[in-house]
Amino acid sequence: MGFDCAIFMTNEKTNPNLFYFTKYKGAGFLVIPSEGKALLHVPSRDLSEAKIVNGVVVSSGRKLSESLLEFKINSKKVGIDFVNTSVTDFNMLKKRFDCEFFDISVFMDELRAVKDKDEIKKMREACKITDKILNQFVDNFSKFKTEEEVAAFLVYETRKLGCVESFEPIVASGKNGAVPHHTPSGKLQNGFLVVDFGVKYLGYCSDITRTFYFGKPSIEEEKIYYDLLKEQERAISLVKPGKIIGDLCIEAEKNLRQKLIHSLGHGLGIEVHEFPYVSTNSKTKLSEGMTITIEPGEYIDGKYGIRIEDDLLVTKNGCEVLTKFSKKLICL
Repeated sequence: MGFDCAIFMTNEKTNPNLFYFTKYKGAGFLVIPSEGKALLHVPSRDLSEAKIVNGVVVSSGRKLSESLLEFKINSKKVGIDFVNTSVTDFNMLKKRFDCEFFDISVFMDELRAVKDKDEIKKMREACKITDKILNQFVDNFSKFKTEEEVAAFLVYETRKLGCVESFEPIVASGKNGAVPHHTPSGKLQNGFLVVDFGVKYLGYCSDITRTFYFGKPSIEEEKIYYDLLKEQERAISLVKPGKIIGDLCIEAEKNLRQKLIHSLGHGLGIEVHEFPYVSTNSKTKLSEGMTITIEPGEYIDGKYGIRIEDDLLVTKNGCEVLTKFSKKLICL
């Protein structure tokens, strides 16, 4: 890209780009020069974790500027991912280094969008674990009285399997389902029950939504659900390499009963929402190795919500659905 080096930094929150290159989750700075080994500079408290990172020189116990001088990095053009850099850190870099900074956030988005075999393997496992936990949820449903209890169960089972949740689970029953990002609260209500959750396995996310029915649905309610499922599966059939995402979204959304109040889906990987953006204004072409979600929904305020979401891997000739849990309307 014409830079002398790129710098990625993180304090408490993991920088997804720093993690992408190193799988390191602690605080610190990663400096990647145009030639030679990268430098990972960390606080002393994180040194033991940093030492397991392969292919980098690890520095600690001194100022970053001193490590850079010893490392013989004297850069004039430096790439920074501004999206993941705080104003405080950026001002510190400007003060300490006499160089020109360039934003490489878009470059990093595009680099991370296509997953390699190892990343795909981790995402397959994350989806497999998610499917397993959903089955356990169905088997144990009689024990739950509130939305909070369902959410707590999903988190507990996730942690028990050695993972962390990708995001706080969404459990929305009855009229609460009309709020796409409803916070679990109160007694489980009869009607449609939206469960949206995912796990993070070795740093890579899954994200699945299934809509169940608490009680016995009417014929009309079953029709509403299966009409949405038909359109969700139709949208999945449109996913293939070379397809412009905006065109896919426009084509997929035209047959929905209700105009979507959120995007048709999103990119998925180290972050639960990342590039590519799955929306009608996207000009990005799908490529083999990209991982996205497709999640159309229908929301009637004060009545119900339905959403069906799967994780997809773009393949050579189409796509593979990574989330295998049944999409039949399960009555609980």
